[in-house]
Amino acid sequence: MSRLTASFIALALAGAISSPARSAQTKEAQASAAAERAEALPKGTRLVGRYTTKLDTKHTQTGQAVVIEVTKDVKSGAQILLKKGSLIKGTVTQVQAFSKGKSEAAFEITLDSVAPKGGEQFPDHFAIYALSAKLEEQPGDLYSSKKGLATSAGISGQTNAPKSTDITPETTGIYGFDGVQLHPLVRMTPPTASVNSNTGNIVLEKETTFVLESIGQ
Repeated sequence: MSRLTASFIALALAGAISSPARSAQTKEAQASAAAERAEALPKGTRLVGRYTTKLDTKHTQTGQAVVIEVTKDVKSGAQILLKKGSLIKGTVTQVQAFSKGKSEAAFEITLDSVAPKGGEQFPDHFAIYALSAKLEEQPGDLYSSKKGLATSAGISGQTNAPKSTDITPETTGIYGFDGVQLHPLVRMTPPTASVNSNTGNIVLEKETTFVLESIGQ
């Protein structure tokens, strides 16, 4: 056998051996890309969550972490996009205490990541479309389930609040906070929601219910 023929045979064998490896690597890369695509909520996805600590315009500092626990599985048809117990994370980007006759109380909150239950954290931004204090059901409670509220619109507070079990991803409004106003998206860079009051300091107790909407990365 000539040296040239032997070289061709060796190259052919090497290609035959490496082909399954390349195929496995390709499949692995495709699976990884599919997983990355799965780790993103479709824009417009709404979810219900519960605040895990406490915010108070009198004591909270800029930079404080905000963590909201998802209280209901987030679904698209039969597919679960995000499991109950997942966390939405962010930061208080601005805070102002109430000063009578001088200024209003205000929070600005940026929610910018998702920590899925049993999965790896990924970036996503959210608007806040509803807040409900932890209150029991009262006669005459009112709340809205209408879609299409402009993100720049202010939502005025109601004294009464529905039970947390009545809050759905479609709920819009602010309940159990008298004199408080919510702006789902007060600015887009970065996406930021604000909560304001002209009557006193704002306190968001542990287990305040949030309705959030994904607006993308």
